[in-house]
Parts: sequence; C-alpha cells; structure tokens
Amino acid sequence: MHIISFILEGAITSILVETPETFYSNTINLLRDAADICYAGLREILCLLHQATGIHVSFDELNMSLLERINNEMKFCTRLAREESVVVLPREELGLRNWVRVSFAVEISALEDGLSRIKAFFPSTLSTLVQVYQEDK
Repeated sequence: MHIISFILEGAITSILVETPETFYSNTINLLRDAADICYAGLREILCLLHQATGIHVSFDELNMSLLERINNEMKFCTRLAREESVVVLPREELGLRNWVRVSFAVEISALEDGLSRIKAFFPSTLSTLVQVYQEDK
C-alpha cells in the first residue's frame, strides 16, 4: 500500500512540474468563458433563478409557480431529458428542494446547444398565465 502511494505521489509531482503553465491558464480561461455563457443563457430562462456557482457547475432554483404540470425538480429533470435530450441533475438528495445542477464543464458548442434546448423546452411547460404575459410584452 505504501509503495503505491509513493509511486502515485511521484507521478503526480512529475505531472504538475512538467505540465506547461499555459495548460492551466487555458483551462481557467475556457471555464471562465463557459461560465459566462452558461450564466447568460440561464438568465434568459424565466423560471430558473440562478443562485450559486461551483467550480464547474451552476446551482439554479426552479420557480415552480411558473411551470405547468411540473411540481418538483425530478419531474422537471426527467421531462427535460426525455423531450430535449438535456440532462441536469436534481438537488433534492442534498435537501435542496426544487433546485437543479447545471454543469458547464463541456465544450462551448455543447453548452450552447444544451442551453438552446432548455430554452426550447420552456414554452411547453410555462403556465398559461405566464404565456399570455409574455405575448403582451
């Protein structure tokens, strides 16, 4: 067991020392760009309230009063996966009811496609009252 730890420690040290600094700065810039795209896209979705950010995820609260025929985040996540082929994770297991986790640690093109699919999903789920309000704008 100690030999394996020693080998891993040496390998990790070697990887960290030999990896060019540009790799880390490029990775940070890519995540920053993805985060900006993700937050901008999520702000356009009426019933998602952006609340918190992780290193590569966004935690967003669902405004259930705006949704029709969806009464919890599990149903939201399931329908979104079935209808738009986009997977977001429910946060109920952490005691955060009506919250979802959106990862932006993907290629920018995949992130933009996923956000457009989430946007496309909402007209079919918004309550009639909200649809009438949006049409009057």
